[in-house]
This record gives sequence, C-alpha cells and structure tokens, in this order.
Amino acid sequence: MARTELSTLPDDARIWMFGITPALDDAKAQSLLSAVDSFLDSWAAHGTPITSSRALIDHTFLVIAVDKQSETSGCSIDRMFGLFRQFERELGVQILDADRVFFRHGSGAIDAMSRADFRAKADLHTIVFDTTAERLGEIRGGGWERPAEESWHRQLLA
Repeated sequence: MARTELSTLPDDARIWMFGITPALDDAKAQSLLSAVDSFLDSWAAHGTPITSSRALIDHTFLVIAVDKQSETSGCSIDRMFGLFRQFERELGVQILDADRVFFRHGSGAIDAMSRADFRAKADLHTIVFDTTAERLGEIRGGGWERPAEESWHRQLLA
C-alpha cells in the first residue's frame, strides 16, 4: 500500500488541488474520500507504487499529495484525472473546470464563480484560493488563501 497519512509527507511534496462545486455534503464527501483512498492504495507508475495521500478541505478542496521520491508518469496522472471525471458524473459536481475562481465571502463561506464573473464583481481585496499551488507547504502555511492583489488572480481584474 503506497497511501500514507498526509502528516508524513514533507512540505516539498508535489500536490494537485481540485476545487469542487457545489461543496460536498457529508455523504458525498465520504463517498469521494473512500473512492480516492481505494485509488491511492493501488496507484502506481510503471509498476512502482506512488507514495501519496489526500485531504478534503472545507468540503470544497481535494488535495492529492505525492512524496517527491515517488515517480509519477503521464499515464498515472491521466488515471487520476479520469477518476475525477467519473466523480463529476456520479456526484453531480464540477471538479476539473478551470474557469472557476474560488473565493471567501465576508461571512467566511467559500464559493466559486466564473472568471468572467470574478472580473466583473471582485476587487483586489477579495480573498481567493490559489488552486494552482504545487507544494504541500503552501497549503500547510496558508499561502494559498490570500487577497487577490497578492495572487495571480490580480490579472483577472480590470
């Protein structure tokens, strides 16, 4: 079994972050995590197990982390994306749509809108989530959540 606890992976572990809309309820979250765990238990690249873990943050962000010592391949990553396409159909959610911007309302609630809506409605002080984060340390340190003016999201604003 290559799956491990997220806490055992170093800050420089590679991650993929997937925003999910709408946010999952408890039953869908359990279903998703169970299926992801099964996938990670057998995930391999060229027959070599991939040491990996996962986390679901705020029922909205699925993080897949891979130890930097593990080798991933295009085929192994394609299998992961195929699984998420399947989840989209089965759970009635969006996971792979790159047009969405995730942000935090003043109330603290997390939401998403299209890039066009973000351009029209947000400002430099809107708190955004950078789902393009590449290392686990970015999640642990909280650097993936910040005002739009401190993120690549600034480019989207007029």
